[in-house]
Amino acid sequence: MRIAGVFLATMLVGGAADAKGRLGEKPMTAEEAIADAEQALEQGRVGDAIDHGEKLQKTRGLNKEQLKRVDLILARCGLVTGKYDSAQKIFAKLHKAQPEDVRVSEWLARALEGVGKSDEAFSLLSELASKDALADGDSYWSLAQLEKQKGQSKEALKHAELALQKPIVLQSDELDHEIHKFIDELKKK
Repeated sequence: MRIAGVFLATMLVGGAADAKGRLGEKPMTAEEAIADAEQALEQGRVGDAIDHGEKLQKTRGLNKEQLKRVDLILARCGLVTGKYDSAQKIFAKLHKAQPEDVRVSEWLARALEGVGKSDEAFSLLSELASKDALADGDSYWSLAQLEKQKGQSKEALKHAELALQKPIVLQSDELDHEIHKFIDELKKK
């Protein structure tokens, strides 16, 4: 019984510590949490980004710029977790407000592909690739697959090779093998 009491007290104190920050750390401001979530996405720490994004979504008193950044975080998390529909809606809203933002355009294209709007995705990705404006290997990989479907083998090969040179959010040996296999098949043609 005494052990259970000590365990319960430890859990309560631990929970309180987490609510205030990580064991003695001061709580993050909204701006710090947004910056940490953005950094987490860039470093591939998707779980941390999702955690911050969900908490920030419930935070009151954020200004318009902070709300936009939180939307962007949640939409980017949606791309990685396969929640393409919600990501596409957010990216479309952001793209409409700032059509010149190539990163938002790139992410919108991938979300469009995820919801089955391949022609729209292809159009956006092709336009960005022609300007050398794609930053993610994921985007080049998506474009390469769409080009192959359209019978554009030469372009698909070029973009699959570029996919391996750019950062990929959820890089894995499986994906690397899949891209190399794709490239080998196209080179045989």
